[in-house]
Formats: sequence, structure tokens, C-alpha cells
Amino acid sequence: MLYVAKTSTCSDTAADSGSQGRPFCTIGAAAAVVVPGQTVLVEAGSYPESVTITRSGTADAPITFVSNDWSLNPASVRGQSTTQGPNPAFTVSGTQHVVLRGFSTTAPGGAPSVLIDHSTDVTVDQADLSSSAGAPAIRITGMSSDVTLSRTSVTHNTNGSPGVEIDAGASGTVLSADTVFSPFATNNAPGIVTSGAPGTVVTGDTVVGNCEQGIVLSGDSSGSTVKNDVVEEAANGWGSSPAACASTADATAISVAAAATSGTGIDDNVVDPTSGGSLYSWASTGYPDSSSFAAATGQGRADISASPQLTGELSGTRQWFTPAASSPVIDSADPGAPGETATDFSGNPREDDPQVPNAASGYYDRGAVEVVGPETGGGFEVQPLGSPNPLQVTVTTTAPTPTWTANGPIDRVYSYVLDDATAFPVDTDGTFTYTFHRAGDHAIDRYDPRGGPYDESVKHVVVGADYTPLTPVRLLDTRHAVGVTTTTPVAAGADLVLPVPSVAGLPAADVSAIVANVTVTQPTTDGHLTVYPHNGESLPTASNLNFTAGQTVANLVTVPVDGAAVVFHNGSSGTVHVLMDLQGFYGRAGSGFKPVPPTRVLDTRSGLGTSSAGAVTAHAALPLDLSARVPAGTTAVVLNLTVTRPTQHGYLTAYPDAGAMPGVSNLNFTAGETVANLAVVPLTDGKVDFYNGSGGTFQVVADLEGYSGSAAAGANQSYVPEGPTRIVDTRSGTGAPRAPVPAYGNLAFYPRWYQDCTTDCPRPAGAVLNVTATQPQKNGFLTVYPNDQAVPNASNLNFTAGTTVPNLVSVTDPGLMIGVHNHSSGSVQVIVDEEGYYIAPQTWSN
Repeated sequence: MLYVAKTSTCSDTAADSGSQGRPFCTIGAAAAVVVPGQTVLVEAGSYPESVTITRSGTADAPITFVSNDWSLNPASVRGQSTTQGPNPAFTVSGTQHVVLRGFSTTAPGGAPSVLIDHSTDVTVDQADLSSSAGAPAIRITGMSSDVTLSRTSVTHNTNGSPGVEIDAGASGTVLSADTVFSPFATNNAPGIVTSGAPGTVVTGDTVVGNCEQGIVLSGDSSGSTVKNDVVEEAANGWGSSPAACASTADATAISVAAAATSGTGIDDNVVDPTSGGSLYSWASTGYPDSSSFAAATGQGRADISASPQLTGELSGTRQWFTPAASSPVIDSADPGAPGETATDFSGNPREDDPQVPNAASGYYDRGAVEVVGPETGGGFEVQPLGSPNPLQVTVTTTAPTPTWTANGPIDRVYSYVLDDATAFPVDTDGTFTYTFHRAGDHAIDRYDPRGGPYDESVKHVVVGADYTPLTPVRLLDTRHAVGVTTTTPVAAGADLVLPVPSVAGLPAADVSAIVANVTVTQPTTDGHLTVYPHNGESLPTASNLNFTAGQTVANLVTVPVDGAAVVFHNGSSGTVHVLMDLQGFYGRAGSGFKPVPPTRVLDTRSGLGTSSAGAVTAHAALPLDLSARVPAGTTAVVLNLTVTRPTQHGYLTAYPDAGAMPGVSNLNFTAGETVANLAVVPLTDGKVDFYNGSGGTFQVVADLEGYSGSAAAGANQSYVPEGPTRIVDTRSGTGAPRAPVPAYGNLAFYPRWYQDCTTDCPRPAGAVLNVTATQPQKNGFLTVYPNDQAVPNASNLNFTAGTTVPNLVSVTDPGLMIGVHNHSSGSVQVIVDEEGYYIAPQTWSN
């Protein structure tokens, strides 16, 4: 397979050009290297080039050029640009065994859209060809043989040129299940014309003009066949009111020159007499209807002179004409006619209308479009595949079943549009697999090639991303011009945009979210900081850190990197310095997650998790062995860390055991303060270390809230970023009663997914929330937990009277509601901003 696409990574000259990851930019570049048996897959887009194909396939291994999304958005080739001269969109010259499928082509004046010259066994299928001034839409010339034009929409406009032109010397051409359309009465050119092309077959086509000649066999076009066709040459013949032509001189449906009559057969056609002109011309003699034509020539004995009752329809750039339910074309064709196709213009099977008597030989309809009956069943399902690529889904189409008798199953080609795709995958065999770039709620649209009332159906799927822990690295420090060009603090009310073009070598477009510890320091006034994706949306009503003048505060943040950047908004009237330490990221590879009920695994005050009770000494590291708390295969743990009773100001850093201590921090404190922060810490042999970055001692408490690791370790959940979005504010009554949480009281609230998700969304297995306590009357702490469970012996954030304290919280198995317990003797206002949620592997269809 060779690939062609108009993408930022395409190249015509790279060593790997033509691969799926680096497609050719032009079709011509692929045509220059394609070999027998290869397919050139061309994605949707505009290709203003003139493609010349000179390479040949073999009978068993043809060369095939395919427009990937032909039914909805076909690749458009050449156009009206004159920069390359009057050259066709495609020239197939001196070749054999070539297929062109699904392209939309036009060409500048004087050039056909497609030129087939001195070539054998060439097929043009499911295309959309438009003519230009002075040239047909397709010309077959130069002794070409066995050329097939099938299921193709041909439009010839006001240029005096035919739709299809077959020149002298060509032989064995087959035109089948095509629509040939001329909308203007000023064209004065046939829909199809041969000029000495013996053995031409025109079968099952619909030719619609406007008081012009329909099918013309001129010169020595002997041994030709015109069967099962529909020819409409009345004025406005494709509309609701066909009318007689003002001039009938050229309004002849089928014309056969004297030199073309030998061995030529005409039968089973429908021609409309409304035009008022001669319906037939045989050896220069005109006949007004099929009966007189049959009586004089013996031809057209099963032809019908009546209105075919056509209605023009359009899907994308493809034009076709559907007969009415009372049309004489229904069930009246000869299925054994040379070149007749088993499926119609849109790929529908032939169906037997139970209300219409059949022709003696079967129930095929005449013309390009088969009238089909109601269908039962059918649809499509979307199945996330889970580990090892949680962003991958399989889309499976179930074909509907005809309710009328049919000559085969429905094998329709649907077009799928995915909301983050640059190309439109097309389902040709019932199933395709696609990997989304990012986690989230994705829409999958399926388009029916018939358009109109069938048109579109939509499904939604939610996919998550897996976590990759990193050695913490500082990406931003406005004090020292890290990540920015100056040491200037962020101004009051201003935004700082930090570019994040890639993470660990992965392009930002493939990163669902980053996990980072964000620190505010040296603020000149009270305020808050909001961290959000740089995706063009307005500032969200949410906050990540709250601070007072002169305070240093840290909090863990999980934020999408839409737009390859992250925005920091200073929600204060003064300046502030900002730091960000990258901890890890969510993407298509990595480790799954397993949330657990908050479990205390370390408390130096009591000696839990240590050899004995006692504070961590100055500039010392305290190891914590979690190998008995988490299973083998765990790569990182989520810990809520609390420092209490520090004797001097400083910071705490959590990092893998026995590794070099990174130059970053997880939480900052002042003497006598109790501070909590969530941390995601990689493990080494099941252990982590905590470094005391102060000149005094402190006590430290750690509550385990989950872990990342292998599916065998039970870590099979993936993360869906969503937000930040404010879902609770007891000060205003958002998502909860407008009242503070009372002393030792509880607050219950619904997470956002149960308000916005439809029934095809998976049930969340965990929530990631930024919880803020503000206006507390007394010292205390909050515990966040599943509301249908008992309050655990753990804390998520600690506060003192009158302070505002945020912390990121991970809640396992939240059920319908999430609970917050106020462990203090006074009331407290609570704010909750949702940042995302976890989902378990899904086995579902929709």
C-alpha cells in the first residue's frame, strides 16, 4: 500500500515517502513508483495536479488508485487551475490493468477530466467526472481496448462537449450503471458519443440531458449494445415537470449511424417522449416512439416510450436520478444484458418490488439506480479495545437486511468521520480500527452514500488514556527565566502561556493531559491561580491554587495540553511568581490506574510505616516501603501527603527510592503549618523516599489513594480529562445547598458526568477533583470519599481558621454521589472543580 495525503508530515522525496506515517504529498509521486499489485490510497483533499499513469499492472495484480472517502469527500484532482496547462486530471497512457476508483475530477478548458490513451483493461469506477469547455469529461482514444466506466457520475456543462467520448480505434468499451447529466439546454452535445468504436456496450446507464442527443453511435461502431438504459431528453427532465423542447432538432434519445448498425443491438430501454423530438435515429431515419422503431428495424422490441419519472439527487459531488415508485423502469430490465452489474450506482443489490410484475427474465431495474425496499436491522457498534492502547476503538458495521427479495446482501460502503481525524476512514469490509489522539468523549459520524433521508447517524464513545510517570523536571520558573524569557512575575489579572510542544518525545497532539506540581510564590496580594488548556476557550470558572500575600503554595494539577500549551491565569490584583514541575503524562501508552479507598500508609507521629515514631530530621530522606501495600507490577503510587508540626519553613520532595533527588518540590510549608498535597510518585522496588528540604524537623502523613501499573496488578483504568469545571460552590449554591458545611457535617454532590453523559457513556470508576476549603471557622480537615461508603480514616486537606486551602483529590468508585466530611468544630465553605475521571475497560455496544 502507498499512501497519499495532504498532511504536515507528507513528503515526495523522503526515504519513507508513501508510508502511512509519511504519505506522499502528490498522487503523481506515487504513480511514478507504484508496482503491480499495489494500491495507492489517496486521502480526502484537493490535489491541483495533472497525474500521468504510465506503469502497468498485470491481470492478476492490477495497479489501483483509490480515493479513500469517495462517498462523502472524494479526493479532488486537477481543478480549473491553468498553471499546468490544459492537461487532464488523469492521463492513463500506454498501460494495462489499471483501476481508478472514487476520484472527483475537473480540468481546465480544452482538456478532458480523464484521458485514456492506447491502454488496455482500465477501469474507472465510482468516480465523479466533470467536463470543461471544449472537451468531454472522459475521452477514450488511441486504440484503447477493454476500458470500463462504471457507477460513475458524469456531468457535462455549457461547453458543446459530450460527457463521454469514445474515439475511433477504441474497442470493447463498457459503460455500466453510470449517470450522465447535462443540466443546460445550451450544451448541444450528446451525453455519450462513439466515433468508430466497435463493440461498445452501454448498459444500465441513466442519461439525462436538456433537449440534446442522449446516446450516439457514429462511425463504424458496429457490434455495439445499448440495453437497460434510461434516456431523458425533455426540458427539465430530471425535475417534477418535464416539458417539450422548444427545438427538437437535437432531442433524440438514441442515434445509430448507418456504419454502426451492423451487429448492434438496442433493447430494454426507457426513453421519454415528452421532448417532442424523434426518440430514435437509425441509419439517419427518425422514429417518434419505440413501437414504430421496433416495427421498422426489429430493434427496441422491449423498449418503453414513457416518462421514467426521475428525481435528481446529490451527495457530495455525485449526482444520480431515482425513479418514482410508479416508474416503468422498475423490475423490467434484462439481467443478462452484456455489461450489466449485480449492484447499482450506489452499490445496492437488485431487489424485487412486490408491487410490480417482473420481466420474463428477472427483476433488475433499468438505468443506473435500483429502487430498493425497506430495510431491517443494520447499524454500527463502537468497541474500545483497552490495554495496551486505551485510545483505540473498533468500529463494526452490521449490514441491514432487505425486506424485498434481492440478488445478494447489502454491501454498502459507508463513510465514517471521526471528530479528531484528519482523514475519513471508509468501512469496506464491515470493521475498521482507529486510534484517537487524545482521551475524551468522541463522536463518530457514519454517512450513507445514498445521502438524502438516509444521510447520517452518530455514535459517541468515551476513551481514556494511560499514565506514564517521569523523573520530575522543572518546566517553568518565572524567578529564573525557566520556560519564559524574563524573570518578571506574572502581572495582575494576566495570563502566562507556557508552550508544551512535546512531552517525553511525544507530540502534544498525542498527549491527553500532563500531571504537574504547580507552585505559587512571592505573591504581592491575596488571590488564586487557574491552570487550563490553551485551546481557545475562555477562562474557566475554576481555580487550582489559592494564596495570600507572601505565601508559597503548591498543588498537583492534571491539565490537558490542547493547543500545545498550558495557560496560567493570575487571579489576583498583584504579581506572582509561578513554578511548574512535570511529574508525568497521560497518553496512548503507559500504565493503567487502580484507585483505592484512602488508606493511611505513613504517620511518623505514631510510627506507622516507619521503624519507630519520630519526626523527619533536617535535610534527611525518609524511605517508605509500599511493597506490601501495592501488588507487583506497580509503577507509581498516588499519595496524599501531609506535613505537620514543621519547626522551620521549607519543602518536601517525594521521589523513587535510591534515586537522585530531583530539584523540585511537592509541597511547601512554614513553621507550625499543616499542609497537604497530592503526589504521583514512581516506585523503585516498591519504595519511595521523602526529603525534608528545611533546616528543622517535621512530621509527615501519607494516605494511599491509588496506583499505576500493569493490568495484572489490577491497574486497568484509564483517565479522561475534562475541565477544569466548577461543579460545587457552597457559597453560591452551585451543585449543593447555598450554605457552609456545618461542624462535623457532610456534603454530598453529583459529579459532572452524571449530568452530561448520555446512556452510551461508560460508568466512571474514579474522580479527580480539585477541592478547596474556604472561610473555615475553626482548624480542621476535609475527607472526600464515595458517599455510599463510611468516612475513611484519612484526610485530603488541612486548614486553619480563616484560610483558603486547595488540594487535588482522587476518589475511587464514587457511585452516584461523592461525599465531603468536615472534621472541624466550625463550619466551612467548600468548592469543587472537576478535572477528570477514570473509566474501567468497557465491553459495550451502542
